Amino acid sequence: MTAATHFTAWLTTTASALDQANIDIVVLEDEQNDDNDWTSKGGPALFTAITNVPAEDGDHDKAQNEAADLLADAGWTTVGSWDAVDSGYIVTVERA
Repeated sequence: MTAATHFTAWLTTTASALDQANIDIVVLEDEQNDDNDWTSKGGPALFTAITNVPAEDGDHDKAQNEAADLLADAGWTTVGSWDAVDSGYIVTVERA
């Protein structure tokens, strides 16, 4: 039996974690660990984009909405809601 394919979109809102001034979105493939939790598999990003929302004092809700639009335009669909993490937010995504 093969494991299901799982992807996570990472919305980085922390200015010190970015290479540019605006919030970005990255999609990575995940793998299940021994506890059956999904963790980043590493490897190349499957999708990247930079929002128009500045990381410094930017509106995170606006960034999430723009990121969802950018993902949809690239053939990805968000599944569920955004969860806060240390560097911003994550959400599960699927190929549309």
